[in-house]
Parts: sequence; C-alpha cells; structure tokens
Amino acid sequence: KVELRPLVEEKLEALEALNPTPRPLEAPDLLTACWVLKYTTADSILGTSRLRPFRPRPRILQSIDAKNLRAKNEEWLLLGALRNSVVADLEPRDDGQTIDVQFRRFGIGWLRIRAPKSARGFLNTTFLDHDLRISRGDRGNIFILQR
Repeated sequence: KVELRPLVEEKLEALEALNPTPRPLEAPDLLTACWVLKYTTADSILGTSRLRPFRPRPRILQSIDAKNLRAKNEEWLLLGALRNSVVADLEPRDDGQTIDVQFRRFGIGWLRIRAPKSARGFLNTTFLDHDLRISRGDRGNIFILQR
C-alpha cells in the first residue's frame, strides 16, 4: 500500500545499516539462489495497471547465478496458467554492491522475444544474508526478496 511506503522505507534503512555483507557481489555463494519477491515498490512488476487476471500471482521469482553472471525473473499469470520470464546478463561494478543488468530475452508464455539493447538498468544490493536480500533499482524502486 502506498501509504505504508514511508514506514517501510524507514525500517528498511535501519535494516540496511546492519548489512552483514557490505560487498555482496564478492559473496557469490550467498547471492546465488532462487529468490522469492516479498515486497517491491515497482508498479510495473506488480502489474498494478493490468487487469486483475494479468497481474502476477501467486509469486514472482528471481534466480541469480552469480558465478556465470546470469539472472532470470519469472512470474505466473491467469492463476498460474501462463508463465512470463526475462533472462539477463549481469556485469558487476567495482563497488561490490552494484550490478549492471542487460536484459537479453523476454518470454511471454511460449513466445520468446529478443530484448532490445536499450533494455538495461542496474541494481544496488544493500542487504544480503543467507535468507534475505534487499536491492534498490536504477528507477528508485525497492526489492525485498527471501531465499
């Protein structure tokens, strides 16, 4: 809910200050996992502008392979009958927290579409432990994921 965002942001900043892994990109064994999205401020990922049957349910997953620098996001629509996905290449920056993301392929059900070169962004991982990952995107969005 939009009205809870300031409170979530405040609590999130306090948690980020306790980050046990200040350079998460140097901890590939912790980063590599299938993560379940628990909270985000990214309306495009939540599908808030889509009709209800086309909003992702019941979960959104992000699989990260830190050793091979690949990521895959998956969502299910129409009560799980249709799976959408995106595959991306990852390029770590020198700060140990930020990774550039170049999307390579979008999948809409059975259809696969090559992503344009302009489909790119970055993520700054601000908290990482064995069970929880918090990232902030290039558009100011927050992502909280659980292993």
